[in-house]
Amino acid sequence: MTVLKQRHDDVCVICFTSSISAAPSIQLACGHVLHLHCTKRVIAARWDGPRITFRFTLCPLCQKAMEHPLLTDILKPIRILYDEVKRMALTRLKYDGLQNTESISTPGAPFYQDPEGFSINKYAYYICFQCQKPYFGGEARCDEQDFVENHKKEDFVCARCSQSNSQICAKHGIDYLEYKCRYCCSMARFHCFGTTHFCDACHTNHTHLTQLPKDKLPRCPAGPVGKQLEGSACPLGISHPPTGDEFALGCGLCNDLMSF
Repeated sequence: MTVLKQRHDDVCVICFTSSISAAPSIQLACGHVLHLHCTKRVIAARWDGPRITFRFTLCPLCQKAMEHPLLTDILKPIRILYDEVKRMALTRLKYDGLQNTESISTPGAPFYQDPEGFSINKYAYYICFQCQKPYFGGEARCDEQDFVENHKKEDFVCARCSQSNSQICAKHGIDYLEYKCRYCCSMARFHCFGTTHFCDACHTNHTHLTQLPKDKLPRCPAGPVGKQLEGSACPLGISHPPTGDEFALGCGLCNDLMSF
């Protein structure tokens, strides 16, 4: 039997407007009591901003997963989404060779023996506006709130639904596509904000570049950080859309296999 951890006159920590006895309430598996309608409202609202997070599914008092029979139906699609994001994040963690990174392998580290928590915290996933499925959008450290909030929800589109369809790998799908830097003719190393691919130099100077109007960007051949190169040959040796557009180069896993 779960021990009651609150008094009947304690305030609901979601609404902070009335006691838990003032409206129908539920006791979660962790033992904490919340208004039922408040809890359902939080779950229905889901996460703040475009990046998928699951903090809203945790008890606000102890941060354990909220569990109760009356929440089963409303939580079911969230659990399915979590399992999908977890699978994608763990696969990318392995692809990046970080299964034994210090944050996971060092006793006392924040994610010691918790690759699941580390990978979901490290990588950013977004819901594609068109297919409504999660897709990889870069590292969470690049998820700058001001930049992301300036994008319309229509901007968040996965590679499967974007103009990169012709480059989708028949074997590995969209998860390991490599891209040209949006702002120059270099291979992209960073995928940020769920929308944009950068090379190292352009990533370092992204604040300046993302504020430039498209007609101010260099044309192919374009060097990093807005530099116009001489000549007409693209450094990548390919034909591609104008600078400022996203463009997939092909599957990274297949390219790696061909190099062995």
